[in-house]
Amino acid sequence: MTKRLKKSEFMMAYMIIITLACTIGGFFFGAHYMKNKIETAQAQALEAQKQEAEKERLLQEQKLYSEQDFIRFYYAVYSPVLDLKKAHFDVMNQWGQMDKKAQEQALKQLSQTAEATLKSVDKTVSLQTAPLLLQAQAQFKNSVRAYLDSMDQVRTDQNSNVLTPGDISDRMTPFHENWLKAQELVYQSFATWESAYVVKTPLPQALPEKITIEQWKAYPFHYRNYVTAVTLSHDHQWRAFNPEDLTVRLDSLFSSSDAQALGIHDVHAAVRLLFATDAIHPGDFKQLHSRIYSDLPTPEVPLFK
Repeated sequence: MTKRLKKSEFMMAYMIIITLACTIGGFFFGAHYMKNKIETAQAQALEAQKQEAEKERLLQEQKLYSEQDFIRFYYAVYSPVLDLKKAHFDVMNQWGQMDKKAQEQALKQLSQTAEATLKSVDKTVSLQTAPLLLQAQAQFKNSVRAYLDSMDQVRTDQNSNVLTPGDISDRMTPFHENWLKAQELVYQSFATWESAYVVKTPLPQALPEKITIEQWKAYPFHYRNYVTAVTLSHDHQWRAFNPEDLTVRLDSLFSSSDAQALGIHDVHAAVRLLFATDAIHPGDFKQLHSRIYSDLPTPEVPLFK
């Protein structure tokens, strides 16, 4: 016959069962808690490593792109190619007022200017601490060589045809592509300088396909210039103005109520509008920057002064 448990024995068994259940539950809860704590600690350690690596990268970048790098590059490379661009657009602006003989002489003079430009940019410049500028110099060399090749074709065609500025531009596609890529590299170097010395935050990994006005406003100045340089490349726009001239016009548009009134919500739409209305001109940045910007940090080159 089965012996019934006394009440005290039943309570003891019940307490043992509860104790075992709590012990097992506590074990699994503790294991889960410790797992989460370890994972959190690992994530924090990984984040700390990333931050340390980023600091190290910024410190490394601060050893690059010194003021002297930009000054050497500007006078040895960028100023001569900008002079060639100005000479080209000056001729194209007067093209319709020239007779055929004057046009032929103007093309010959442009070829001579390009040859002198190539000699200048072909010289060795100490840019070992500015890799992007070194790449830009090589790209500008390719660009000026392509200009000379294109100009030979233009001068040959001009002998038997009356070319328009559009016809001439159509024959210079390789020159345009090399120039615009070189220009991108120049403005990427300015943005890198700004990243390391001014804002002390890394550059974005990549540009979004569509940049909203809010995103644009959050970008620092030289990164916005880099964005406009990339935009000019993507749209195959070799223009008389510089990227900073486009930037200042965009900033002026976005600081007013005009963009909202016109239903413009992104940078590309704004650029199309500015192109369509011929609203961007060489020298716009120098004319407008004191009114739009205050205490704007820039490398010590005449481009921004």
